[in-house]
Formats: sequence, C-alpha cells, structure tokens
Amino acid sequence: MSTTDFGMKNDQSAEMMENVKRLGLLHLFCISGMHVVLITDCLRKGLVRAHFNREDIEWLLIISLPIYLIIGGGSISLIRAVIMAEMNLIQRVTGLSSLDGWAMSLLGGLLFDPWLLLTLGGQLSYLLSFALQVIPNTIRSYRQSLLLNLVSLPSVLAFVYEIHLLTFICSFLIIPFFSEIIFPAVIISALLSKWLPLFPLLVNYLLKEFEWLLGELNNWPGVIRFGKPSAIIIWVLFIVTLLIIDHYRLRSLLFLGGLYAIAFITVHVPLYGEVTFVDIGQGDSVIIRYPFSNRVELIDTGGKLLFGKRPARTKRDYATKTSINYLKSCGVSKIDTIYLSHHDLDHIGYLTSVLQNFKVKQLVVPKGMEKQHSLIRLIPVNCQQIPQILPVVAGNKLSCSNLYVLHPFDKSEGKNEDSMVLAGVFGQLKFMFMGDLDRQGERNIMHRNPDLKIDVLKLGHHGSKTSSDPQFIRQLLPRIGIISAGRQNRYGHPNQETLITLSKNNVKPVSTQRYGMIRYRYYGSSYHWQTKLKGDEYGWMLPRLNNK
Repeated sequence: MSTTDFGMKNDQSAEMMENVKRLGLLHLFCISGMHVVLITDCLRKGLVRAHFNREDIEWLLIISLPIYLIIGGGSISLIRAVIMAEMNLIQRVTGLSSLDGWAMSLLGGLLFDPWLLLTLGGQLSYLLSFALQVIPNTIRSYRQSLLLNLVSLPSVLAFVYEIHLLTFICSFLIIPFFSEIIFPAVIISALLSKWLPLFPLLVNYLLKEFEWLLGELNNWPGVIRFGKPSAIIIWVLFIVTLLIIDHYRLRSLLFLGGLYAIAFITVHVPLYGEVTFVDIGQGDSVIIRYPFSNRVELIDTGGKLLFGKRPARTKRDYATKTSINYLKSCGVSKIDTIYLSHHDLDHIGYLTSVLQNFKVKQLVVPKGMEKQHSLIRLIPVNCQQIPQILPVVAGNKLSCSNLYVLHPFDKSEGKNEDSMVLAGVFGQLKFMFMGDLDRQGERNIMHRNPDLKIDVLKLGHHGSKTSSDPQFIRQLLPRIGIISAGRQNRYGHPNQETLITLSKNNVKPVSTQRYGMIRYRYYGSSYHWQTKLKGDEYGWMLPRLNNK
C-alpha cells in the first residue's frame, strides 16, 4: 500500500513515510499489498456465506481485482499488489505450488515494469513475500518478525542508509495492529461512510494518533546512520540472510552480525579521501572527506535565491535530495566544519537543512559576518548541535584541516567582494575555492601571494565574467577549472568570456550543469576523477555557446 492508495499524497503523508523509513517499518507497506490480501479475504468469506462454490469464488476474485485496481487509482504500488494477488489466485486455481505462484507474480510484475526490482518498494514486496513462503512453520512470532527484518535490511540500507534500534520491536508490535485494526477500519470506513458518517471521523482520528505515535518513536534516540555498503557487500549480506532461514541458530545470527559490523567499518572509515563538488543547482556546495577517519568538512551549503518570495515551508529542499542524501549514504552523522564563503542565499540558504540532519561542530565565516541576521536566522532551534561560529581572515590556519584562508584580509560585510577564499592540498593536487570573489579581490590575492600555484580552481561566481581575471588565471596556472552553476540559469553562467579565458590558458572547464556531481578521490599518491553524468545528457538545457 502507498499513501496514494486511499487518498492524495501530501506533505503530511510524506512526513509519515519519512518516520516509517527511519523506524525501518517500510516493509509494513510492502508485504504483498496487505490491503489487497485483506479485501480478497473479506470477499471470499462473503461469497462463501452466499453459498458460492470454491472454484467460482476464485474466478470471481480474479475478475474483480482489476476493477478494484481501476477504482483505487492505479498507482504503481497498487498495480504491484494486484499482480501478486492475481498470480496467487491463479496458483490456487491451477494447483501450482506457492513458490510457483510467487515466481509467476514476479514475472508478471517485471513484464509490467522491467525496472521493478531496482526500486525499494519492488524489492521489499517480492523479498518479503518470498520469505513468508520459505520460512518454516516452526518459526513464528518474534523469530519470524526478526527474519523478515533481516531479509529487508540489505535493501533498506541500500536506499535509506539508516536504521533505528527500535525497528524490531516496532515491527513486531505495529504490523499486527496495522493489519488487524488499521486496514479493516479504513476499508469499513470507505464502504459505510454514507450510512455511518461518524465512523470515518473516528478512523481519521485513529490514523492521526497512529501518525503521532510514529513521529514520537522516530524522535527517540537510537537512529544509526549506517550508510550505503558496496553492492558486493549488500549481496553477501542478503545471501547469508537467506541461508540463515534454513539454519536458524544463534551462531548464524552472530556471524551475520559480524558481517554487518565489517560493512559498517568499511563505510565509516574510508581508505580514500575525497573532494566532491555537489550538483546543487545555481549555487555552491563542496564536500571534503579525509582518509582513514570520519572527518568531514563542507564549503557552502547551496541555496535558492528567492527574489522577494517567501521561502516554501518544506522539509525536502534540493540539498536534501543531493548533498544531504549523499552524506547519509557515506554514513556521515557529524560534520566537523562548515565554511560559509559569504552571505548570499545560493551559498548558505540550505544551512538550516544541514544543521537539522547532522551534528555540526563549527561554522567558519569571514570576519564581520558572524553576527549578521542573514546567518543567525538560518540556525534553527531544533538543530542537533548548536555550532560554534568562528570568524576568520587571511592567514588563519584551521586546526585538523588541510584548508587555510587566503581572503578576506580584514573585517568585512560578507558580500561577494568579501568572499572567503580557501586553499589546501588533497592527495597530490592543490585546490582553491573562490566563493563569489570578484576580479579585484583575485588581483589582491595575487599581489599578496605572487608564487601561488593551483592544480584545481573552483571558479568564482559560478563562471561569471565578473570573476576569473585573465591575469589571475595565468599566474595560478590551474589544470582544471570547476564551475558550479545551474542548468538554464537566468544569468547565462558560465559566461563565454570566462570559457575563452580558460581555453587560452589550457584550463579544462568541468561544470556541474553538464557533468552533475564531480568527485575527486585520492589514496596515497594515486587519485582519479568521477562524474555523475557523461556530459551530453543535458546538452539541450545549456546555452548554445556553452554547449560546444
């Protein structure tokens, strides 16, 4: 069942689904379409009381389920549930085994949606229905619930990246409550609303209380930010879990727990470091992770310029879909330092979302920006940890960090021309991050640091012609110029003049608007670059001159 099966999907239902995900109860909505199974059972019992014979009942149910699919709105999850129920009914009519029926339902689902098993809902639906078929009848109650949780866990980690310590207890207690009370109450309410108008109000109240309960449980301590293990590890965990079904012993469970501990360590203590330029739209956001540690730094958060509009009240901004989601997949729960280059919203606008999702030790800002309202208002009262705000000027070296400050030189107002400029060596390459610094600021840095050379330059102001002074580029001699800009942005970034400057100085331009997320990974003396896109997928969205 999905939130669209019995009503419209909105922010409130989306919030409930977030709570369900964090509590590890997502399979509650995926076990063979529980509401479809309940409806077929109710119809079967009604037809038996009406003295229909068994074969006629099965054929009537086979015919009626597609009608329910149309009435229910035809959502993907409902289609999947109906296909599984149809194949189960056909299996009963033809006398096939339960596993044959499961295989037929899987084939039917794949014919309808070839990408079915690449979605979390599709995986959980078929994995858990398969587990219910093969778990021995001697394994019931809490042991069956434990096995179902273990079967679903590799897929949940691959998509959600975190688990809650209350998962097993919640699923063991809530699933019977959901199947025995919630589902029947919703169906009866839908059928009798015309004759018993007060009953739907009672059911609605029950659903709100259930949602409140999920929210309260979700806020309890116990969330483990596990991260996303590699595909090989996911497969190993899944296969070992299936083997445990036939060899349910304490020793087997301990072995599986050891495998999860190894997977956890490989995610949280990477052998490599990385500098990742996030495809955050028309803004800036850079993630820095250090090798052999869990130290994480963030340069700007990205954000959306509002141009006088009020910010939308939503918990899912673009950072949630990109940088925050990526950090969670890396198992990150704590960010050591967030550097905010200046006060423009396209650089700091998503700070609130980041603070609500991670513990942050400190914010580093240009001196003079630390008390500005534009910054303070972005720090929510419900963030996991109130960060220390550290103002800096050129020459400051930050403890435990590879970065040092090149600009501003004095106390400033946090404008473009006051942008904090950072530089540092990661692996074999030296990086420089320009914020939105203008050409005059670049020349000032150049005069104060006449011997400064850079391998990778994150261009100032998203490739605007107000930055990337030709003389500045000639002195730095970077090999790669990273441009963080949005597709179809109103400013035409990157500017053609900037691209010509880069070309004349043999600097390879690489932009997030063409290549998506750009990631540099290093290990000792070796390194490599990765991009999310090949570079031609969004060619039609780029300005003609910038699309060559």
